[in-house]
Amino acid sequence: MSLTGRRFTVTDAIGIAAFLAMLIALYLAIVESPIERVQGIHQKIFYIHVPTALVGYIAFGVVAFASIMYVWKRTDRWDRVAVASAELGVLFTTLMLATGSIWGRPVWGAWWDWTDARLVTSLVMWLVYVAYLMFRSLGESGPGTYRSAAVIGILGFVSVPLSYFSIWLWTNILHPVPTLQSSTDRPEGSILVPFLFGMLAFTLLYVYLMSFRMRVEESQRELNELRAAQEAS
Repeated sequence: MSLTGRRFTVTDAIGIAAFLAMLIALYLAIVESPIERVQGIHQKIFYIHVPTALVGYIAFGVVAFASIMYVWKRTDRWDRVAVASAELGVLFTTLMLATGSIWGRPVWGAWWDWTDARLVTSLVMWLVYVAYLMFRSLGESGPGTYRSAAVIGILGFVSVPLSYFSIWLWTNILHPVPTLQSSTDRPEGSILVPFLFGMLAFTLLYVYLMSFRMRVEESQRELNELRAAQEAS
């Protein structure tokens, strides 16, 4: 199927689905979701903050799985999956940290609180994967760098459950226990439906960006191989 002289791909379909899901999710979050009695309209950022956090966890889980597969199979494609997912995980975690700070300012009275374990462990997780990407960018392309990066990707995943379970592991914490119940006069479904659409939208966005990023990574490596062959000749 061709629209503008180019084949319409599965990636295009996912991109369109992500765009539509994002529009619906924003409408449900801004217009249809109830206003929370305690936090007021500020609570609506929940529908962006939590999905970006969860998709970030998923992305880092993919990094760990792909790193394990690379160590086992020694197939470059698994390495490409790992680095692409790490980039997107950092992107979504950055959005999570930013929206959390924006939410925390009117609710907690501060942009950041170093006594909150969820904030600190999430920052540590973000730094781990930023370090992973910096190592990848500074190291030379080749099996040695890929193996070392895979080890970092596997060990670094420890920071993900540490971040998620921090609210149960530490007592000094501002974050509440995860729940879809809220101080509103409307039923739980009024919160659940916008949240699920937010999860769907950001998950589709992750899948779309992964597909696009994988193509870029493959093209870059093909270019590097051609340059190496040209220099060798």
